Amino acid sequence: MGDDHDDPSTLGKSETVMETENIESVSLSVSVVSDDSKNEELIKKKRKSRKKSDGYTSRKRSRSTKPTSSDEYEVEMIIDHKTDEEGREFYLVHWKGWSDDDDSWVPIEDCDCPALIAEFYQRNPDKDPNGLEIRQKKATESAELQKYIEGILKPTNEDIDLAIQLVCSSSDRHKFNGFKIHLSNEEINKYAFMVYRKKQKLLQMEKNLMMQLLTRDFRQRRVDQLQRLKEWETEINETTQGKPPVKIENNVDLDEPPVGFTYVTQCKAGDGVVIPDDPVIGCECLDCIDGRKTCCGPMSGTQSAYTKAGRLKVPVGTPIYECNSRCRCGPECPNRVVQRGSKLKLCIFRTSNGCGWGVKTLETIRKNSFVIEYVGEVITNEEAEKRGVQYDSEGRTYLFDLDFNDIDCVYSVDAAHQGNVAHFINHSCDPNLAVFAVWANCMDPNMPRLALFAQRDIHVGEELTFDYASSKTENPEAKTSVSSGKEVSVKNECRCGATNCRKIMFSLPENQVIAPFLKAE
Repeated sequence: MGDDHDDPSTLGKSETVMETENIESVSLSVSVVSDDSKNEELIKKKRKSRKKSDGYTSRKRSRSTKPTSSDEYEVEMIIDHKTDEEGREFYLVHWKGWSDDDDSWVPIEDCDCPALIAEFYQRNPDKDPNGLEIRQKKATESAELQKYIEGILKPTNEDIDLAIQLVCSSSDRHKFNGFKIHLSNEEINKYAFMVYRKKQKLLQMEKNLMMQLLTRDFRQRRVDQLQRLKEWETEINETTQGKPPVKIENNVDLDEPPVGFTYVTQCKAGDGVVIPDDPVIGCECLDCIDGRKTCCGPMSGTQSAYTKAGRLKVPVGTPIYECNSRCRCGPECPNRVVQRGSKLKLCIFRTSNGCGWGVKTLETIRKNSFVIEYVGEVITNEEAEKRGVQYDSEGRTYLFDLDFNDIDCVYSVDAAHQGNVAHFINHSCDPNLAVFAVWANCMDPNMPRLALFAQRDIHVGEELTFDYASSKTENPEAKTSVSSGKEVSVKNECRCGATNCRKIMFSLPENQVIAPFLKAE
């Protein structure tokens, strides 16, 4: 019989199929599979009646016209195998162009179609005389493959960080060294088997496979993380009533919202602290314009702090006195900037330089514009000393001493557990924000509000920063100042990347004019 075929795609498949369909899962367990249902479906498809080249359906032939061993007919498929009582072996043959009723048993010595026979045994390994040996070999290979995969699944911390970055990346280009990332389980299985079978244990191929397995395991964690970050964002915007809206973004790692942190919009009084809100006196101005000597700033011994557009016109270190509840002017008075709150769209985001969470602007900020107030829990100096010991042991602190009047500090603001967006603002030796002390309804000289203003124009997407070392201390390098929540250590190396970076965070530049109301804890 001739070994002719009208479907070339079925040729040469045996080795490839054995390579790619032997593995059901590489997810730390490898097993050989044999899908009988697929075999039956394949047989049904191939045994359908075909049309001859003349376009007519084959007619059922009589027994006298059935193919015999002396005739040459084209074999389409081997259907079955049997051995008779005398030990002779036969194959059940399906003839191309003939119906299933014409299938016939042909002696094995007359079947000159090795490719079709190999295909039959591939579909039916149990009928293969050598099937047991083959199955044992596959089981051995599967065990070796499992051992091989476990051997390469020993990622370093850098490998884990890279896998997390690949999962978290917002880019559509999911490739690692030119190799496609985020393969399906089936694709990972085929790739793993190909690497093992061909013994291509090159470092890069092993690295690619390891990345596939790592990113697969991290993807569900990423889904859960994004859900919790979205819930945190919703919680913040419900607190602020969306004025202004705050976004949360983490495209760097799998860190989730901080634990034990409550978002607040204004300072809260701690134990033993009362925040006065009933000023003794206010101005009589109906129009608090620049130069009016009867307004709150000049009456307090300083100058008006804002232009008519609400921007700063005084240098860093100048106290700011805004109009208060006893003033005759209305809420839109140009001298009520900080108390009206922030109007800017900001984003709390995960930094890529190891500085933890940071804050960036989602809109352009003009120079001298008010950005945000630093708020938290107002506590006594004694309480601040106690908390400072604990914070120092953790290598971080959010304590902000209120000692503007250059006397012993009476109060501090602690934003560790209660705060707003300013809680997450990072340090820079070349900051784009500066801190000002502001008084409005609370006229206690020891309890100013802390307001952050832009020192220059800040572009969309730019990170907001201020200088943590803008503080008054005898030994600024020995203590930590305000922290943005990163796990920092005393005398920590600065990572701001500024051209004038002092290398050591919290160290003061030479001859710096410092704001007298800030003090390191």
